[in-house]
Amino acid sequence: MHISPPTTGTFMTLIGFGPNMPQAPFVAVPREEAKKTRENLDSIGLLDTQFKPREEDDCILFPLYEGDEETWFEYAITRIDPHIRLREIFPNGPVPKKWERLGDLVLFPLDSFGQREQPPWSDVAQALGAKRIGYQAPIDKSVNRTSQAVLLHGSQGNVTFQENHVTFCFDPFSVMFSSGNLTERKRMASLETKNEVIIDAYAGIGYYTLPLLVHGDVKHVHALEMTPKSLEGLSLGLEMNQVHDRCTIHAGDNKDTLPLLEGVADRVVLGLLPSSEASWKLAARSLKPSGGCIHVHMNIHENQFANWPEETKKQFEAYGNWNVFIDHFEKVKSYSPGVWHVVLDLEFRPKN
Repeated sequence: MHISPPTTGTFMTLIGFGPNMPQAPFVAVPREEAKKTRENLDSIGLLDTQFKPREEDDCILFPLYEGDEETWFEYAITRIDPHIRLREIFPNGPVPKKWERLGDLVLFPLDSFGQREQPPWSDVAQALGAKRIGYQAPIDKSVNRTSQAVLLHGSQGNVTFQENHVTFCFDPFSVMFSSGNLTERKRMASLETKNEVIIDAYAGIGYYTLPLLVHGDVKHVHALEMTPKSLEGLSLGLEMNQVHDRCTIHAGDNKDTLPLLEGVADRVVLGLLPSSEASWKLAARSLKPSGGCIHVHMNIHENQFANWPEETKKQFEAYGNWNVFIDHFEKVKSYSPGVWHVVLDLEFRPKN
């Protein structure tokens, strides 16, 4: 990629790592270009919203996700909307309005570009500052929830990226990752979990395990997972975030591994979709005798919003000598028309 130098010399040394933004590369632009630059960086997924832009002299410094410095430079200076770039490549349309970015990989919804024989994927990659392009097919509906993404440009291999100061590393063509669950991952990271023992019954690559370990003063996490590629990503994430000493991985089906953890947990995460109900009874038994919290994830129709939390609470009460209380209920994201991924936090206290 050829990058023309800026017309003013002030930009030549303004890409780097800021002292007030640890591990966050930044690009600096004049104040008069700040608004448009922020919009463009945000639209292509380069703006790291975990850090605040800051002022320095007559410039605004925007924090960025890690990537190629020339890419940051080009997007900050040229200020070209990526949708405009795509329309230049495909003047007769159609072009996608949205996509998912995972590190150096951009995944488009299936058939985003219509029935073209061979779109110029290298041009698309350059327009978006990516090294790899793929299609995101629907997630496998089996219990393994494997990715069915298809690589269109670039090489196979893991993606590595940061989200909320947590590093994830996994094979995106074997393992699913939902950017739409970001708010829930942030919420879990913000919970008061000091000295807790936590069971993540469907750990995957560490969607919730890693944020809990990185941000919470958690004593220990038991991460249960059965698929080899997810186990590989989980192990890499634990090492990269330097939290492996506070996590035990239990490989295998949790119907076999969860009973081995009876009575040990302060908190249990049941993050399987469309339903984690198969593990509800075992999860309740895994709580300490003093009680704790269970986070129940589920796909439900919007018509069930009023009744499902109470019905679920009553079902858990039947699993043991517990008083169960609804602590929190939230819509995480839309799953399909009328169907939502929701999470229900239940508090368990022993009956007298």
